Parts: sequence; C-alpha cells; structure tokens
Amino acid sequence: MSGRNGQVVLVTGAAGGIGQDVVRTLRDEGAVVMEADLGVGEGPDSMHLDVTDEGSCRDVVRRTVERHGRIDALVHAAGVLGATPDPFETTTAEFERVLGINTVGTFTMAREVGAAMRAAGHGGTMLFFSSVAAKEARTDYMPYNVSKIGVLHVMFSFAGILGPDGISVNAVCPGPVNTAMWAQKAADAGEADAARRARAAQLPMRRFAEPREVTEAVLFLTDPAHRYITGVSLDVAGGAHLGMGS
Repeated sequence: MSGRNGQVVLVTGAAGGIGQDVVRTLRDEGAVVMEADLGVGEGPDSMHLDVTDEGSCRDVVRRTVERHGRIDALVHAAGVLGATPDPFETTTAEFERVLGINTVGTFTMAREVGAAMRAAGHGGTMLFFSSVAAKEARTDYMPYNVSKIGVLHVMFSFAGILGPDGISVNAVCPGPVNTAMWAQKAADAGEADAARRARAAQLPMRRFAEPREVTEAVLFLTDPAHRYITGVSLDVAGGAHLGMGS
C-alpha cells in the first residue's frame, strides 16, 4: 500500500457494518478519511449525508475538498435492502425509495465526486457497492436487486467517461455478509438462524463473509497502484457467482 499514506478518501455508508470496517482499516493504512452517513454525527472528519438529497451529496463533496484540498478516492457504501421481501406486497413507492437510495444516490455521488476529481486534475478512483443479487434471478427484495443492477451500469458508464481523466471506477459485489443488513433479511424470512444456515449451505465456501473480507477488496481496488483496473465488478461472495445461490 505504498501510495495509501495521505490518500484522501470519502466513505459513504460509513455507519454500516462494512462501512465502519472500511473507515477503520483505511485510517490504519494511513489514509485521510472523511466519513458520511445518515447515522454519523457532525465533526471535523464526519458529515451527515442523505444520498437522496442532491444538495446533501454536493455539500459533503464540497466540504471534503475544502478541508483536504482534493478527493483521491470515493468508497460509496451507502445503501438499503428495503422493507418488503414479497414483490406482490411491495408498493411502487417502496420500489422508488430503494432505487432512489441505491441507484440514484450512486449516480449523484459519482457525478459530484467525478466533477471534483476532474477539476483537481490528479486522477482518482471511485468504488461502488453492487451485489451478486444483481447477477442472479431472485424472487424476493426485487427493488434491491434491480437497484444493484443499476449501480453496475452507473459504474460502467462513468468508467468510460472518466478513464481519459485518469479516474478508475469499479464495483464490489458482496454476497451474504455478517452485517445488520443480512440479519434483517434472515429475520424477515422467519427462523433467522435456520435461514442463515440454509443460505450458507448454498455457497461453495459454506459460510458468510466477514466485513473485513469485503474491506480487503475495497483496499485493493482503491490502491493508487491499481488505478489501471477500471470498469470491473468484483464478486466477494464465497463462490456465489458459480450459480449456486447467494
């Protein structure tokens, strides 16, 4: 991680299970981290962020640049699962809400950070969170699955647009991770422990990921030494991409 020391990284979704680990690990690696989320307090290096509010997105980018002079990397981990597993019980408003947070929020943050990186003229990297759910036929949480397909297309497009500026854009696609989001999904299914065991049994690795294992992929793709890698979606899913479920 020779280029990590002093790297200015903006992390959204910083209050989540993976986001917290990403923030902590990047700081341990020597990065300067600005964390943003609905669930973090206001401070010198932490900012309230509502990704559905265009002004809020613009403000956290502006404040990061004002404080540190630039943004070298964006880790956009903000997102939600959604409240309703059954598509026939899912309202149109709920569908729009999940897409607004996961897909539109990703677009807005990518646009604002990409513009700031272009203006600085030093290149950079952006990393989004999609999911293996974007790559499989699923029968539950349809808004989430659709939203994560949208995240991939935002990534593909910005990778093509920003490549000439020396800005790489990639995505990680986690499978089940031991976080509050999957705990919610298991609880919604009923018999949470049984649901967790059944889901793990579908994976070649036969277990869920720990947040740190996703963080390792984040570290790799945001390392300045790996900036030539762009337009990539990296599964961190214990083999779920082999078609055995996730």
